[in-house]
Amino acid sequence: MIAAKVRMLRAIEALRAGVPSRDVVSFFPPVQADIETRWEKSLVASSSGANGQGLLLEGDFGTGKTHWLEYMEHLALEANFICSTVVVNKETPLHDARKILAAAVDSARFRGGSGPALGEISHTYRAESAPGYTKLFEWVHGPDRDPRLALTLLLFERTRDEETRERVLLEWAGTPMTAAEIKAGLRDAGVTPPTVPKPRKDNALEKLEFVARLVQSAGYAGWALLLDETEMVSKYSLLQRGRSYANLALLLGATKQGPAGLSCAATITKDYAGQVLYGRKNDMANLVAKMETSREAGLAATALVGMRFIERSGVDLRPPGKELVDGLFDQCRKLYSEAYDWPAGPLPDRREYSTSTSMRQHMRWWINAWDLLRLYGRHGETIVDNLVISYDEDADIQLESHTEAARDEPRIVL
Repeated sequence: MIAAKVRMLRAIEALRAGVPSRDVVSFFPPVQADIETRWEKSLVASSSGANGQGLLLEGDFGTGKTHWLEYMEHLALEANFICSTVVVNKETPLHDARKILAAAVDSARFRGGSGPALGEISHTYRAESAPGYTKLFEWVHGPDRDPRLALTLLLFERTRDEETRERVLLEWAGTPMTAAEIKAGLRDAGVTPPTVPKPRKDNALEKLEFVARLVQSAGYAGWALLLDETEMVSKYSLLQRGRSYANLALLLGATKQGPAGLSCAATITKDYAGQVLYGRKNDMANLVAKMETSREAGLAATALVGMRFIERSGVDLRPPGKELVDGLFDQCRKLYSEAYDWPAGPLPDRREYSTSTSMRQHMRWWINAWDLLRLYGRHGETIVDNLVISYDEDADIQLESHTEAARDEPRIVL
């Protein structure tokens, strides 16, 4: 009873702040059947060893993009996937595959677990009992694979030292081990160490697919990657945007080179194509020609695929109808009443239904109104300011990225 009450209060607090959470999703799952169906198909495809074509959710601020990602995570966890959520921002720019990979590994979670999923695999993985180890072994020994993957998998398989296994996980997440570390670990595990090749600087995609195959070999269905706030790409320089579009195309399975075993969903603002791909920046007209005359020439075609995916394949989040809004009001009123043991009643001055009012605005207004009645016994007025999204480039983000790239060439891309 106490646990149920806590979940209710957590959900109310998240709704009051306008921040989606797992508790909110459990009480108010989003409703748009085509999105749920497409996501389930993507999960089925990646669980069979393919790259499930992902979804790009388009909507304005407050229309439920992040709410949908929370729900998609719930569906993936229930389908026995490992799930990672990465917010595209200054620390995790989409054009830098190393940071996306590291953040995805760090945030990976599994059903029923409270800690990082790969940490759990590190403690429990045994090659002799792992259901998919043979497939993983064959894949890492395939042609053109990074030989360090096979070597570190051997170390991971043979060692029983937890610190060594955790160090191998860091290698797979993008922080290379030294040759001395690998050799020492193999010797301690009773293996005569071979020559250890240097780390490749262009295999973030390969490592991403390796991790997806690793979790499948451990008995999970696959890896689900959720990218939030992809519109941050607009703040990068032109070539950084090009690498981001290429990475997005690969992660969303818009090309055959996308990582197997991975399902990806991303969010983006509804007017991104009009404002950035066309409009003032006009990336559709300017980007490919610029990339073809730069060191990013090899990514130009994939970047174009990514831009076309944004332009043509985004899934529009439809505004809720009046009947749905009324139904959610009744659900929210019941939840509030049970959470506070206080009879939240109808709100006579409830604002009239409008397709331009986001669900987030509705929810916050209802809860604020009940808060004022419960705590002070009076009605109040909620003032709504519309958020204006800027697509201007951000010199600070670009400067940091250029500095890092200058320290470590060539740049890793997906």
